[in-house]
Amino acid sequence: MQNLVMKQVDVFTAKPFSGNPAGVITEADSLSSEMMLAIANEMNLAETTFATLPSRDEALFKIRFFTPSDEIRLSGHALIASCYALIEDGRIPVEDGVTKTLFETKAGIIQVDVHFRHCNAERAGTSGGVAMAIGGKEAGVLEKIMLHQSIKQFRPSNITAQEIAKTLGIDASEILRTGLPLEIISTGLEQLMIPVARKETIREMNPDLIKLGLMNRRSGTHSNHVFAIDTYSADCTAYMRHFAPALGMWEDPASGTAAAGLASYLLRHGVVTSGNMIIEQGRDTDNLARILVEAMNAEESPGEMRIGGIAVTSITRRIGIENGELIVS
Repeated sequence: MQNLVMKQVDVFTAKPFSGNPAGVITEADSLSSEMMLAIANEMNLAETTFATLPSRDEALFKIRFFTPSDEIRLSGHALIASCYALIEDGRIPVEDGVTKTLFETKAGIIQVDVHFRHCNAERAGTSGGVAMAIGGKEAGVLEKIMLHQSIKQFRPSNITAQEIAKTLGIDASEILRTGLPLEIISTGLEQLMIPVARKETIREMNPDLIKLGLMNRRSGTHSNHVFAIDTYSADCTAYMRHFAPALGMWEDPASGTAAAGLASYLLRHGVVTSGNMIIEQGRDTDNLARILVEAMNAEESPGEMRIGGIAVTSITRRIGIENGELIVS
């Protein structure tokens, strides 16, 4: 029987069972695409990732991303989860300071910067960040993991405010009064940006996700990013929820790639002037994910962003494969 270890890593949080979870298998070279999809379906998380040896010399690992129903090109939070799990296993050597790592994905080569400080447990508890063990040994503090995200293009949406408002179950005036456009941002996924005036409207809405998925397929979009610059936390720039029924995800608790697209949108439309921001996401206001976004050059549009935050492993499971059947413990 083949034995594998799968971790559930919660991203954009230091608190287990909050933020955005992703499943990670760090040694997946022996798995077929069909078996990867079967495991992702069994785990039933928004995304499960599989780390294998790369096909390109410059990359340290190749990462593949699966929803319960499909393989997708890229997921920002799941790539951060993969990086965290590989560091925790001792398979990515981290330096004191910033360690730059390249990952191969179906969306291209992605750079991830690991900000880490070596110190003992006593100092780790008072120095900010997350105390982290590497290879089972005390190591230091993870300050943040930041991945480089390209904003490839943007274009106006042919979906009207009235159409999307009806599908979201809100009044169209909540969109129109922002004075901001409905726009599609390409980050490897085509994401519809939907501005809404009030955070309470976003938190309380219950979209018709079947109709939303059908609308996405008609318009050639993958997901829907509903945001307000009205926030719950004073240090945050925007509050958002993210829906991707066309990809088999009803709601994504925290989307790094969409946060990068939103940051680009806010800069381009003059809503903000600083390229560094924190974006909060989720419905449970006591446990909102916090996504860090850093514009590498706020004057460029489209441009390059760094997105990320911290992470924590909440569950470790053992998966056995025997005669093509999964045995999860």
